[in-house]
Amino acid sequence: MNLPPIDIDHLNIVELPLQKRQPLEEGAFLQPVPYEKCRHFRGPFEVDVDAGKCRCKQCGEEVSPIFVLEQLMKTESMWMRTRRDYQDEMKRLAQRSSTKCQHCGQMTGISRR
Repeated sequence: MNLPPIDIDHLNIVELPLQKRQPLEEGAFLQPVPYEKCRHFRGPFEVDVDAGKCRCKQCGEEVSPIFVLEQLMKTESMWMRTRRDYQDEMKRLAQRSSTKCQHCGQMTGISRR
């Protein structure tokens, strides 16, 4: 492969025109909500079914019905996980008939009240 020699005198170099961007006047395009405001975390919410609107009962601000639905879904998912874990633990405990005593180290029966 034959390459031309490097031009030390910069005679064959063409400068491309550069245009600098103008800085944004108002800062970033997407800005987070300030922490001083209500985050509407887990409500409570007032739902107007006829108008299709929801309002945060803590601050009175109108919120999206989709946001309220998302909060409800998160709460339900957390409840379902807790319920599943509780049922799994109850099944595990039902299979046990005795446990090791912390004081004497011998096996003792489990009370079934």
